[in-house]
Amino acid sequence: MRDLLAMLTDEQYSDLTIEAEYDGEPPVRFPVHACVLSRRSAVFCAALSHGTREAASRRIRLVDTPPLVLKALLHYLYSDDFAEVERVLREAVEAGGRDAAAGAAAVPQATAEQRMAQLQALLAVAHKYQVGRLLCWSEQQLCRLVRAESVCSLVELARVYDASELLQHCLRFMKAHQAQVVARA
Repeated sequence: MRDLLAMLTDEQYSDLTIEAEYDGEPPVRFPVHACVLSRRSAVFCAALSHGTREAASRRIRLVDTPPLVLKALLHYLYSDDFAEVERVLREAVEAGGRDAAAGAAAVPQATAEQRMAQLQALLAVAHKYQVGRLLCWSEQQLCRLVRAESVCSLVELARVYDASELLQHCLRFMKAHQAQVVARA
């Protein structure tokens, strides 16, 4: 799988561009390979077949996915490695923590809020593109972050994205920590 990931990072022989426009920021372009995306995601497969506009233009434009999350998804699709997903997410936090004025490269840890936001977005994109293993992994990671202040929003997220493991975990948490959850509501 490292060879496939090298294809993504080297942009060698790419035949498709995914363009992520998000939150008013300039678009971020990812040169990718239609055969890899089609093989790993039924949604990409459908988008790239049957005479679609995307198949003809060799461009997919996304407006609902943060570029970082799209990058993590692509790295997973090419590598099938959750450590690679973690690396992409961690690099984003590290890049955000560099002190340009001092020239120091601090290596901060993601705050609980940052981690939660990353994983929620990853869960959503894994659901959207029907990447089952990544969806399950995202659920498991979110289960570790359930707290009284986040449980209600995670229940909603689990319902929207059919994340049954996350939903069950949240419901068990709510039952075990009823007083804390009610106090936060």
